[in-house]
Amino acid sequence: MPRAKKVKDQPVSADQPDMEFIGSTEEGVLRSIASRQKLRTQVDSEVEAFLKAGGSIDEIEPNVMADPPRKPTSNYGSRPI
Repeated sequence: MPRAKKVKDQPVSADQPDMEFIGSTEEGVLRSIASRQKLRTQVDSEVEAFLKAGGSIDEIEPNVMADPPRKPTSNYGSRPI
């Protein structure tokens, strides 16, 4: 179950995931099947709301890279004498 934390003396809602807790070493011990299902349900509802608001999800091929290939550079002889 996500823990509530304070930011500038204001508590964060307990239904919001604690991003510092997610991925920590203690998460695996405390995470249950029910808490994972709750998080999946929350993500599903957020995606559904995004799509209803006119958003779209683009599928990109797995082999597409963000950066185009670059010409290799040579450092041979680049040191000053």
